[in-house]
This record gives sequence, C-alpha cells and structure tokens, in this order.
Amino acid sequence: MQILAGQIAIPRTRCREDQLTHLHRLAERMRAACANGTPDLIVLPELAAQEYGDDAFACLDALDDDLAGPVVTTFADLARELGTTIAFGMARRAGGRRHISQVLAGPDGRLAGVYDKLHCAQFGASGEAAHFSPGERLLVSEVAGWRVGVVICYDLRFPELARRLADAGAELILHPVAFTRDFSFASWHAFVTTRAMENQLYWLSLNRAGEAWGQSLFCPPLVDDDHPALPFGSDEQWRWLTLEKQVVKAARARLPLARDRRDDLEVLPLWRPD
Repeated sequence: MQILAGQIAIPRTRCREDQLTHLHRLAERMRAACANGTPDLIVLPELAAQEYGDDAFACLDALDDDLAGPVVTTFADLARELGTTIAFGMARRAGGRRHISQVLAGPDGRLAGVYDKLHCAQFGASGEAAHFSPGERLLVSEVAGWRVGVVICYDLRFPELARRLADAGAELILHPVAFTRDFSFASWHAFVTTRAMENQLYWLSLNRAGEAWGQSLFCPPLVDDDHPALPFGSDEQWRWLTLEKQVVKAARARLPLARDRRDDLEVLPLWRPD
C-alpha cells in the first residue's frame, strides 16, 4: 500500500471564502504531489479544511459543512480526478450538532467512511468541547485491500479504543491530529509508539505544519533498531509511505502478544492484605 501523507500548512480561515481559497490551493499542491504517481491513499490532518483554535471555532457557522456541501464536494471531486482515496478532516454539521470528523472519499468520489471524534479535548490549548459534540460510532474501512481504522488526536489517550479497532481487524490506524506545543505535546510520540506496538499495526499520526505544530510520526507495527519510527519536521511535507502486509505478520509472529494476552483480567481478584 502506498500512502501520501500531507503535513500541510493551513492559513487563517474565518469565512467560507477564506476556506475555499485554502482548499483550492491545497488541491493544487495535492495534484503536484501526485504528478509522478498515484497513491492508494492520501491522508490530511485533523480539521484540514480550516484553521484550528478558538478564533476559528467562533466562526463555525461560516466554516462547517454537511456531507453534501462544498468541503466534501471539493475533496470528493479531487479523489475522483486523482483516482485515489482521500482522508480529510472537517467540522461536520449533523442533526443539530457539530463534530470533528475525518471523512474518507473513495476513488469513485463516493463516501468510503465517516468518523466523528469520540473525545473532544478541553484542556491546554484545546477548547473543542465548547463547540463540538463527541461521536457515537467507530470506523474501520477497506482501502486498497487494507483494513483501516481512524481515531482523532485526543482519542489516542484511551487505549481501549485502539484495541477495539485492532480486534475489528485494523492493520493501519489513521490518527489525524492538531497537536500544538502545549503540555500534552511532550508525551504525544510516546503514546503513538505504544499504541502501534501494543496493537501490532501501522500508525500514522499526522499533524498540521508550522513551528507551533508539526512533528508528525509514522510507526511500523514493531519499532526496533532496524525499523524505527519516522518523524517529520515542522514545515509542510508530503511523505510517501510504503506499507507491507508481511511486516504486520512478521511483527505479530516475532512478538506473540495475541497468543499471550489474557482475557480474564477483569475477573481476577485484587490482592488485599488480611
């Protein structure tokens, strides 16, 4: 599987015109990145369609979208044009609520999956819970013969979510993020590496570009001296990543967690002193 991961720069967006200008320029950069070949999947960060932060969140009436609006249409048309699947982040309006969503548009331009962030962050530099509602469904989708699960940013901190996706057959987790340099930034990579290794799958944690952002991380199913995690810098980058099924199988054979994992932990008694 070939992935094109876009750690993209996202400008100020406070109105629909700002947003559509951003999406038009982003589409041109995506076409240029695909000039010499077509990946199976293009991945963009959390809320890739707009600026992240309280000032932009105050303008959501002008920036959010449903699944038939201009944001989705732009990416769906581009996915059809390029002949690939595009995973992009947006503020999604549905049923009187808003969600931070990652949407997959397939190479035919049709929806291939929608995931709404389950855990909205309300700490550090994140003020999401005041503007967005948590999702109520999980997503594992089929892309180019791979089982692909999706979690978003703060979802990383809850190991049971990644475990559920792994149990559903996920071989790759897409983890679009908006990690800025607050206190949570320092532990981000450690969590990514742990989640990849404990679930024995590929993990792409993809941030937006900029000095206050950046440092995306791509982890194989088993991180060791011969298979290190791949860090990004801070600037806008388009990285081609190759995934191999045999790497997943080899990692699971070398470190047999599935064989050794116990399923009785919830019923084991806790030792207490007499």
